[in-house]
Amino acid sequence: MDPQLLRSIWPVFAAETREQIQAIGSKVLGLEQPAAAREPDLMPSLKRVVHSLKGSAASLGLDDIERIVHAIEDGLSHVGGDEPISRGAVEAMLRGLSAIENALNRGDAGEQPVVDGVAALLKALGHEEQAAPVSEDAVSAGPLGEDGAKALAALEAALGQLVSPKVEDRAGAVRAAVDQAHALRHIAEAVQADAVAALAEAAALGFTRMEEGGDAAGLAASEVAGALVDLRMALGVTEDAGAAGEPEPSKPAPAPAAKPAARATASAPEGRGGAVDRAVRVSVKTLDSLALQVEHLVSGRSQQGRRTEGFRSLTDQAHEVLLHLERAASQLAMSGGGPALEPLRTGVGLMRMMQKRLLEQAKEAHRDGEQQSLVAQVIRDDLRDLRMVPASQVLEPLRRTVRETASRLGKEVTLDLGGTDVRLDRRIVDALKDPLVHLVRNAIDHGLEMPEARRAAGKSETGRLAVRVEARGTRVGVIVEDDGGGLDPMRVRATAVRRGLMNQEAADKLSDAQAARLIFQPGFSTRDEVTSTSGRGVGLDVVLATAQRLQGSVDVEFTPGKGTRFIVDLPLTLAAALGLLVRTGTSITAIPSDTVKRVLRLDADDVGTVAGRVVARLDGEQLTFLSLAEAIGLPRMPLALESGRRQTAVLLSLGEERVLYAIDEVVGQQELVVRSLGKHLRDVTHLAGAAVLDDGRVVPVLNAPELLRAAKPDTRTAASESKMPRILVCDDSLTTRFAMKSLLEIAGYPVVTASDGEEAWQVLERVHCHLVVSDWQMPRLDGVGLARRIKGHPMFRRTPIILVTSLDSNEDRAAGLEAGADGYLVKREVERGKLLELVRQLLPSYAG
Repeated sequence: MDPQLLRSIWPVFAAETREQIQAIGSKVLGLEQPAAAREPDLMPSLKRVVHSLKGSAASLGLDDIERIVHAIEDGLSHVGGDEPISRGAVEAMLRGLSAIENALNRGDAGEQPVVDGVAALLKALGHEEQAAPVSEDAVSAGPLGEDGAKALAALEAALGQLVSPKVEDRAGAVRAAVDQAHALRHIAEAVQADAVAALAEAAALGFTRMEEGGDAAGLAASEVAGALVDLRMALGVTEDAGAAGEPEPSKPAPAPAAKPAARATASAPEGRGGAVDRAVRVSVKTLDSLALQVEHLVSGRSQQGRRTEGFRSLTDQAHEVLLHLERAASQLAMSGGGPALEPLRTGVGLMRMMQKRLLEQAKEAHRDGEQQSLVAQVIRDDLRDLRMVPASQVLEPLRRTVRETASRLGKEVTLDLGGTDVRLDRRIVDALKDPLVHLVRNAIDHGLEMPEARRAAGKSETGRLAVRVEARGTRVGVIVEDDGGGLDPMRVRATAVRRGLMNQEAADKLSDAQAARLIFQPGFSTRDEVTSTSGRGVGLDVVLATAQRLQGSVDVEFTPGKGTRFIVDLPLTLAAALGLLVRTGTSITAIPSDTVKRVLRLDADDVGTVAGRVVARLDGEQLTFLSLAEAIGLPRMPLALESGRRQTAVLLSLGEERVLYAIDEVVGQQELVVRSLGKHLRDVTHLAGAAVLDDGRVVPVLNAPELLRAAKPDTRTAASESKMPRILVCDDSLTTRFAMKSLLEIAGYPVVTASDGEEAWQVLERVHCHLVVSDWQMPRLDGVGLARRIKGHPMFRRTPIILVTSLDSNEDRAAGLEAGADGYLVKREVERGKLLELVRQLLPSYAG
């Protein structure tokens, strides 16, 4: 075929072929099941898809692909109806399909779509290059004998002619094909071959719809091709059968530009006047551009709304000016008038007319804006539906991946797929392909044990791998779960140290959950040797990077001896979304509204600490409470709670995870078109991208799933916990001690406590503390005595100490400062935020 023509057809052919490869792979695996468990139409439908793919490849002159598909077709012809296909045959067919897919990838890159190792693949498929001559008996076999074979050959030749790029007399060719199909139908009816007659009529109807050309002709060609494949089977005609001098019947194929469509069947042929749902393939690049423009159109509606409000403000101001002018005219008339009265009254009249016109224009602008908003919303919804595809498109190909990987590693694995009907954004489906392959291969290689190891552990020798997609409102969860030995945190820590990702001391400080997250680091692999499946340190870091790029997150859970579960959380669609604009300090950020469940105000009594963790009580539940500014790396600003005021907070929720984040103010809500921040900021996990507001400002859009994941107590890194200095609080009153501890922990400081001076001294000898807050009057050793002991010790003399007491005389203050105290507070000043102010003054290097 002409290279230029091939390039123009290639995108459509490649897309269609990938769909056919997916279907063939799934159906071939289905042949391994007993006959009773198979789909009723499994073998015929499989042969139809294989034959269609072979014809498409032949029509484009792609010999390598055609030969492999032809070999698969030959192999299927030897499969008995009731016997399962051999394991070797299945693996050979899957290898052939993978080779074709690799050739498609080459074609996508502008290279020649050649297949590597064609001869070896054909040998594995048991294909004989030279076909044996066809006997006369084979030609005449079937219910219609030689007449049926000749008619079929003529119909296939007609199809080949009609799908060629140039057809001089399309109408005449269509009429000839329809007449030939009707003749075949009459012959079949004469010998009571009802199935052949129905298929011939279906072919005639398909040929009729090819007359107008264009997309409808492409769709009809697919239907005709399917009908002719069924006719070949019903007539019992072998592949090379045909009358002498007839065109080669195996070459014609459906137009590669046609999208596969439901074809007419013998049981329900479509009527001549039936409506045809026309379809057309669209370039993904074009669709992306169109979708982006529509999203900008929708988000621009808020800009128009702002202008409409400004227009109304002008009409209000015009009304005020008119009132002033009318009042001035009245006063001038009452004072006797003058030469200026008449021009003033004329001006008032003109102003009144202008005000009326302004009001009319404002109403029309509002009405036009609402109409534009409605149209844009409908277009956006239609585009979203156009982009939504079933999850089966990314899940079904995993069957071949599992089969090939398990066979290579010598493991027995069963794959369970769930949620195949859940519809996802096509961009998400495309982006998920590689990450899912990595997760599946990782589960088989690292997660599932060898059969003998599973048998020794009391498990079935066949490992179980489950991949499912779960709809979660406006988001979706992709879960990859195995029943293997579970992730080993000790081995992960040792690998991290061996590969230089951290030192042994840092590794020992990690919790098991923190250690598990290391497997997402670039270059991380627990394999000592490099194999075809693993050991290169490339894989799970791709999963994390992809999830973050798609405004999602990935997490891992494990149970020793029972298995590992990876959870990828993603949005259902990447289109524009509603965002909540919040202010922290002087910075405005956007949070996707689908994760914001509530905005509320908290009192000081609502916030406290549990096991050193700051929590807030909400609806009878204790939720993690954090500063949003700290979580996203902004300079820490004092919370409203620290000065005794009510604190504004947002409740983020996703699934069962709920966290409260402190903010300063809710600015508003707006439709956002989230744009990528590029490779330079891809490691900033809490950012999903950026968006332009209707007033032109650019704001960062937060990755809410990542914020929720990072807020888990067992995943917050040891490094982040050690950023703030540790403070020792000493007071003999449990209530006062707990109140000061909570206040400091809410501000982010880790706190240890003691009930008197002696206990405080013992704590200082065991635990390094950066500052001491102590009561004055305590049993055993009071605050002044503790201050003298601290300042007199060479190891602790530089440790700041704050005395907190109810004694407020000048003499008491002087005595405390003389003992070495660096700060002195009366207890009533603690509640007014004075304690935190003094702590930050004495620890300036930790002020944020």
